[in-house]
Amino acid sequence: MAIQHMFHSEPVPQSTSLAKKQSPLLKLVNRLGDFLLEYWAHIITVSLGLLVSAAIAVPFLSYLGLDAISKPIFFALHYVCAQIPSHSFYIYGHQLGLCARNFSIYASMFIGSLIFVLSKKRFPGIPWYVWILLLLPMAWDGLTQMFGLRESDWILRVITGTLFGLGNVWFVLPLMQKSLLEPPLPPQAYQRLQQGGRVPTYAVRSAYPACPVQPEQPYVNVTPIAHVEASTEPVMPTLAVEPLQPSSTSPSTQAGHNAL
Repeated sequence: MAIQHMFHSEPVPQSTSLAKKQSPLLKLVNRLGDFLLEYWAHIITVSLGLLVSAAIAVPFLSYLGLDAISKPIFFALHYVCAQIPSHSFYIYGHQLGLCARNFSIYASMFIGSLIFVLSKKRFPGIPWYVWILLLLPMAWDGLTQMFGLRESDWILRVITGTLFGLGNVWFVLPLMQKSLLEPPLPPQAYQRLQQGGRVPTYAVRSAYPACPVQPEQPYVNVTPIAHVEASTEPVMPTLAVEPLQPSSTSPSTQAGHNAL
């Protein structure tokens, strides 16, 4: 039997798109995507923290006589809050940058997102019906006050705003994280994201390879051997018997026999 082990020596064809080097712009876009994929929750938390810090800094800057800094910040915050004087807190006689309700909303959103980030984005979140229940108190307080049915106070504004902010953050952020963990990412990237780690760009591209490359594998050439059919009949041992040949005797021996 002739069996020959041979190894594949020819190069494996690869796609030109994979072999071609990426341009600097494409590398920059990939790195930016990796950064946003890993730190999107951190960016939201920092943005909310800056907003709350700016609102708190306004009265302190005004108290120190730094109106050139406090007034632009106060006017910029007007894009996210009506800043009604009767609905706002005052520190050292100067109005806070946000009203009581909006300040409690953004402050609670900052605290909720900070908890989400510190949990490495593993916070399970709240179901949709709990989210609706947390929104209803502020809706009731705001609508009844808007239609003149009653007048709210700062305690209700703070409580309802805090429930509204925590409900939004703890429902939306885990939902966003869940959407990032779903396919088309490969299982390795899914597990890494679930553990709060980083998923690089190549892990996303590996889910849709442009040209799958097969690794070099040795192969064996086997020379076929003719099949020999064996007889199914039992084989009996045979014994070869040869007839006894008379031996030749000498004349003297023959004479002795005759004498006897």
